[in-house]
Amino acid sequence: MVRFIIVLSLLAWLISLPARADEVALRLPSGAEVVSQRYPAAHGPVLLWLTDQSGQEAAEQRAAVRLAESRGEVWLTDLYAPWFLPQLSSSAARVPETDLGDWLEAVRRRVPDRRLVLVAAGHLADPALRAVSVWQSRHRSAAVPRFDVVLLFPLLYRTVEAGSEPDYIDAVDSARLNVAILQPRSAAGYWWRERLARRMEAAGSRVRMTVLEGLRDGFYQRGDTTDVEQAAGARLGETIRTTLDTLIEETPP
Repeated sequence: MVRFIIVLSLLAWLISLPARADEVALRLPSGAEVVSQRYPAAHGPVLLWLTDQSGQEAAEQRAAVRLAESRGEVWLTDLYAPWFLPQLSSSAARVPETDLGDWLEAVRRRVPDRRLVLVAAGHLADPALRAVSVWQSRHRSAAVPRFDVVLLFPLLYRTVEAGSEPDYIDAVDSARLNVAILQPRSAAGYWWRERLARRMEAAGSRVRMTVLEGLRDGFYQRGDTTDVEQAAGARLGETIRTTLDTLIEETPP
């Protein structure tokens, strides 16, 4: 009897474990191959989480597991490796626009019946918006919907000077989005958040801004994280899930 109970407990534990990530590789017309670590979920949207770490960032992996358990499928997608770009913030702007549009089109063909949501942090907000802008420009003849996007501490400007309007990338003015922005208060972007929101809204986007108290840019990636930032990093999946719930509730497909 005791052995039977142990076996049942072990089976229950195994069933409760999150599904291991598998790999999705999409070959583009240019020859580039974009590889995603896929955390499967049978229902809900597909979250295309752009990363420059091949899915190896621990906080992102933990968040992906939590999201796949509770909200939808997650594809952690490395956008630097396909073009052999170095792990530098400047590399985000070097991801080819044509390939970004082709990749987003390939994802839509792969999961035609699922809602897509792009998730990106920091400089990777740049290729996220450019991918949407290119895809939407190719489908102007249809009733092109706004695209769902969650941005964490987005860095979408080329240059910025004190007292001046940031020089934003073109996609800020061309992509039409349902966008939720998570902006840490202790970051330079906090002071420009309203200007960014107005620019996006002028382009036809719907913007929902949430200020994250006590956090800095890259709070879950930094080498000098505070206790507050470590705790926020541990809750990253829950934070994105809550944001996503509101985004989808406000903008049904």
